[in-house]
Amino acid sequence: MKLNDEQQKKLIEKLNEVWQQPKICSVCGHNQWDVSDRIFELREFHGGGMVIGGQSSITPIVHATCKNCSHTLFFNALKIGLIDKDVNSTSKTE
Repeated sequence: MKLNDEQQKKLIEKLNEVWQQPKICSVCGHNQWDVSDRIFELREFHGGGMVIGGQSSITPIVHATCKNCSHTLFFNALKIGLIDKDVNSTSKTE
């Protein structure tokens, strides 16, 4: 799901609030990051099969990737407040 302008602003503000300065990569030591403008899903592993619904767990994430070594950090989109857990994000009206 692509972030709208308000969500992108909220993401950057929250990352600046919680991600302590300087934003040094723990792998290579560089400090240049590419922050995604999309929300992805991190799915619970079920032995290689895909389970949709039921008791399966999905975590919505956004990520930041080091521009030097590609080390990637995940941030929970629900905890950041980018999406509301009570809203059906698969609505056909989007």
